[in-house]
Formats: sequence, C-alpha cells, structure tokens
Amino acid sequence: MIRVRFVKGILWFLVGLAAAVTIFRFLKGLGTVTALTDTTPWGLWIGFDVLGGVALAAGGFVIAATVYIFHLKKYEPILRPAVLTACLGYAAVVGGLMFDIGIPWNIWRPMFFWQEHSALFEVAWCVMLYFTVLQLEFLPVILEKFKHPLSQTAYKILKFFTLPLVILGIMLSTLHQSSLGTLFLIMPHRLHPLWYSPIIPLHFFVSAIGLGLTMVITESLVSSWIYKKHLEKDLLSGLAKAAAIVLWAYAAIKVADLAATGKLHYLFAGTWESNLFLFELLISAILPAALFSSAKARQSTGGLAAGAGLAVFGFVLNRIAVSGLATISATQTDYFPSWTEFAISIGIVSAAGLAFFFLVENFYVYDEPRAEKRDKYEIVSPDPVGGIRLHWSSLADARLYSLLFVVALALGIALMPNIVTGVTPERIEVEKARRVDAFRSKSDASPLYLYALYNPDEHDNPEAGEVAEMLLIDGDRNNKFVLFDHGTHEKNNGGPESCGMCHHMNKPLDKATSCYECHTDMFLTTDTFQHEYHREKLKEQGGCVKCHKDPAEPKTRETATACGECHKNMRVPNSFVKVEEADQTGIAPGYMNVMHKLCIECHKQKQEEKVELAPDLARCAACHQGLDESMLMVVEPYPQPQSMSLLTQR
Repeated sequence: MIRVRFVKGILWFLVGLAAAVTIFRFLKGLGTVTALTDTTPWGLWIGFDVLGGVALAAGGFVIAATVYIFHLKKYEPILRPAVLTACLGYAAVVGGLMFDIGIPWNIWRPMFFWQEHSALFEVAWCVMLYFTVLQLEFLPVILEKFKHPLSQTAYKILKFFTLPLVILGIMLSTLHQSSLGTLFLIMPHRLHPLWYSPIIPLHFFVSAIGLGLTMVITESLVSSWIYKKHLEKDLLSGLAKAAAIVLWAYAAIKVADLAATGKLHYLFAGTWESNLFLFELLISAILPAALFSSAKARQSTGGLAAGAGLAVFGFVLNRIAVSGLATISATQTDYFPSWTEFAISIGIVSAAGLAFFFLVENFYVYDEPRAEKRDKYEIVSPDPVGGIRLHWSSLADARLYSLLFVVALALGIALMPNIVTGVTPERIEVEKARRVDAFRSKSDASPLYLYALYNPDEHDNPEAGEVAEMLLIDGDRNNKFVLFDHGTHEKNNGGPESCGMCHHMNKPLDKATSCYECHTDMFLTTDTFQHEYHREKLKEQGGCVKCHKDPAEPKTRETATACGECHKNMRVPNSFVKVEEADQTGIAPGYMNVMHKLCIECHKQKQEEKVELAPDLARCAACHQGLDESMLMVVEPYPQPQSMSLLTQR
C-alpha cells in the first residue's frame, strides 16, 4: 500500500494548494488568481480543464458502445472504470467552469434562458445532460452494495434502462465532442489557419474517439501499477489496435483538410505555430499510431504506456492550442498562465483522482474493492512501556493526508500575492488626446459615421471619405484608440455653447478643461487637490484656517471648506455630467470609467431622440471602430506639415 499512500499524499497536497487559491478566486475574483485579460479571456482552465477534460472523458462512451452496441463483451471488465473515469472527467469540467465563469452562480441560466443560436448553449446542455447520464450509468455500482429495498429497487430500474442510457450517452457525447469544435467555427480570424477548419467539429470528434481509447489504456496501466493488480493486456492490446486505426484516420483527415483548403504551405513555414502543429500531430497521432500498429508493441507494457501517454499528452496539447496558443498571432498577446491557474487545474485533477481511489477501494469498480484487505480504521494499542504505536493503521493515513492538506493550504495562502490588499491596478498616467487627420465617411449599411486614420503616405480613399481634424483618444498609448469627431459633436450639439455638455468642470482661470487634466490615471481614482500649492498660496490669507476653520475638528478633507466656496465657477451649468457642490471633493475617478460613462450615457439619450440611430449608437463599436493600429506608430501630433500639404492638394 506504499504506492497508494505515496500517490494519495501527493494528491492531497495538491488539493490543499488548490483550496488556498480557491478561497481567493471566489473572494477576490478572476483578476487576483489569473493572468487572463479582456483580450485573452480563455486560458489554461478552458484549454485544459474544460476542453481537455471533455476529451479525456470520451473513454466512457467509446467502451460503452463497444460493449453494448457492438456486443464485444470481453471488454466488459474495463467498462466500469471507463465510465467512472468519464464521470469524474465531466465532474472536473463542471468544476473548471465554476472557476472560469466570471459570475459562477449564474451557471444555471442556460436551463431557463435559451439561446438556440449559440454554440455555447449546445455545449452547456450537452455537459449537463451527459454528466447526468454518466452518473445514472455509474449509480448501479454504488447501489448494488446497499441492501435496503429502496436501493435495490433503484438498482433494478437503472439496470433495466441501461441500454437506453448508453444510447443516450453516446448521442450526447457525440454531440458534445463535435460541438466543442463548432465553438471555434465562429472565430476564423482569431484562430491560426493550421487549426481553423470548416470541419473542425469532425477533428474534435475523431480525436475524442482516439483519446478515449488511449485514456482507457492509460487508466488501466496506472491503476494496475498503483494497486499491483493484474493487467488485462489482451484487452488493452485490442483497444490499442483500434486506436491505431482511429489515429491514422485522424492524421489523414488533418493533412487532407489542409491540402483541400490550400493551407499546406503553412505546415512548413518554419514559424513557431507550424512547429507546434507538427509536434502536436506527431505525438498525438502519428507516433502512437505507428507504435500501436506493431503487434509486439501492443503486447508490451512499455509499448502500451508509450503510445497511450503520447496520445493523451498530444490531444490535451491540441485542445490547449486551439483554445489559446493558436490565437496568439491574432491577438498579439503574451499570455502565460499564472502559478495559481496551474494550481487550480492540477488540484481539480487531483480531487478527481482521490474520488477515483475512494470509489475503487469501496465499491466493485473492478473485480473486487481494492481496499477489502486493508485494515479498518482502528487505533492500535501503544507499547505499554514506550507508548509508541508501531503499526501503521488507516487512521494514520487519515492523519498524514490531513497534515499534507493543511500544510499545502497554509503554503498556498502564504504564496498568494497581495494577500491582504488584493491586486491593485498599476498606475498608468493618462496622456493628452492628439489631433490628427482622419477620414469620415458614411455608408448605406449604417446610420453612423465610419472613421479611419488618414495616412499621408497612402493616397487611397476607398470609402470616399471626407478628411477632417479629429481627436485621437488613446490615454494609455496602447494603440486601442478612439477617433473622436470633435467638430461634428460640437456642431450637432449647438456650437461653442455646447462645450459644457462634456467639459463639466473648469480649472480656475480655465475654460473647457480637458478630461485628462483631472482624470489623470487610466483606471485608478486620483486626488486632484494640490495641498502644498494651496497652503503656499493661502499663507498670506490666514494659512490653514482658510480651509480648516474649526480648530477643534481634525484637519481632514471632510471637515475642510468645500472647494466650491472659493472656486464658484468651476462647475459648468447644464452639463450632461451633474456634479453637485457636495461632490466637489477633489477626487477624480479613473479616465476609462468616466469616458465610458459619459459617452455611453449620452449616446443612449441621443438614440432616444433619433430612433434611426438605435441601437448602434450606444454600442461599443460606435466609438471603437476597426482601425489600422500600425498607422498610430507614424502619426504625429497635428498639425503635420506633410499631411497638411497633402490635404491641400486633395
């Protein structure tokens, strides 16, 4: 039992580490424990836990079909562990989703708010239904151990419906495996051409069959090693032979698909994507298929382990690549999972492994419960002289595992960054909006103007747009900018008298103060009040008591004289942004939030006045239009002599 104890000890330690991260995930949110961003919202948890977990669980429906549909009864001894592995795999998928969904308590919504045209809707229903079917398929294994009449009745009912459940499971699993591929059909411009294909659902389905067979082989090898039980080599050899056919077919489909869609040249482009694709195809399909094609390799434990291990690793890598690695070129991101993401993924797998151990040790998953011959939980009598317990009991196991769990939990909490304050956004100073030349055009397809940067080096103007001066708003200079047609906004809202609509506060002796002068940080709330400046300016007029009039009160912002009492003209009357006198505290929210709030709320109001603009005007794309970001690298502050000269020539 040393092997079992050793493996369980490692798993309990990993679960403890994941438990620490879990606390922070649900208390502090995704940003605390992941490296995910708005540009890369899918990371390791989707690639490994969800897509990989579903694929790894394919062994359940493959072996069930082999036994019940094709009547190959000799594979019945490995049916229960295969179904159990599939059931635990789907439980891991659900667990992974709970971590990855931003608002996890809304996971029930697909049951009542149907979105029939969404690929995710089909995925959600397939997960729910197939997970339920798998539990019903495995439930007789648990019920047969209990002699209560109610348990026996439920057992007989479930056994009676075994075949319909198997057929339903095969149907749902087929739908689910392929629908996960369907999910990526809607992102042809995000997925690298080597992975994107109009038949990607077929890729997912065929690879799931291959992975299901190799996963059953892997599970049998691992459980045989841990429990030192007899290895059903003849059965595994038969599965390996079938896996070879499936894996060769998968490799042929992938290559033929690339040839048919004219993408073979990507295969040998020498890029890291082409190298990754070749590596993935080699270890997931070609090498395992070649190994399993050899009768000698199929009959050896080493050959089975090498082929199955390569295939399992290769197909999990495929799912991670499709959901993340193959999108890096399109998104230009450098996402790499944080250690906490790894901890959660490994912790979920470890928890599933512990559940597997519990079930095989206490129920007839194999020919007999693996723990039948173990000592029960009993306290061994200590030595009467030394008081030392010399016998290792099951109670000692429980103590050891508890200790490892608690140590890992404490270690995980200690390693968490910003354990007390949480993650604080990095301070990013806001830059002034630049004036640039831009095209303004309008099409029949949209009631809104389309904007594009005017490139003085390119004289094309495909939309026949009008060249106009605009503000290029890019506060943090990350090239995700907005072209703001200041002139048209001013004209449509009443000319110069409309400035106050947006410029709701004026600095002393200023007019139409720009947004960036007060909202000086992209995300953080900042203090606009300059205490030292005021103290210096007011020292001839009484100093501190000018603002802190009551010496009995503490000198705080709350007890100080309101800014508006001295600066009476700071607030702009009739502004769209309503600032009450009590709100003049010198605290300015982050730039991004206030810009969004102002523009979106104003656009919502405008589209009520002009119904022909609804709903496009209040959508993100009304301002964040697809622009050539590379142009920003060469754009200079307006006016540009070169562009002005070209503008004059037009």
